[in-house]
Amino acid sequence: MGAPKQTPHRTEGTTRILSASVDANLNYTRAMLLRHHGFEVSTSESLQDARDQIQAYNFDVLVFGSTLPRDICWQLAGLFRSRNAQGRIIEILPSPWATPKNNPDATVVSSDEPTSLVKTIRQGLCS
Repeated sequence: MGAPKQTPHRTEGTTRILSASVDANLNYTRAMLLRHHGFEVSTSESLQDARDQIQAYNFDVLVFGSTLPRDICWQLAGLFRSRNAQGRIIEILPSPWATPKNNPDATVVSSDEPTSLVKTIRQGLCS
């Protein structure tokens, strides 16, 4: 996919997001949507890449795709919270009845994702 995985130079006032998912195509689409709404987005499809990015960059939001395994969610959440206690974690759920895989600050149902995800990010950063 043609878009860079990360942007090392932070634009002042821009929300920096890491989108973690094992589905590369869905992650790419999510990143494009979020960039369209003015967010700075990096993507990761592996545990090691996500860990490296969390350690190298200060993200405001970590988004977990619904296909990410529970153990990876917990590992990444712990590392993310240790690097940025004020950061927000949003988990995409496959259905309204699904249980979150970790302890996110917010959840978004995948069928509502495009509109709800942007709204949830903006609301979470203002609270």
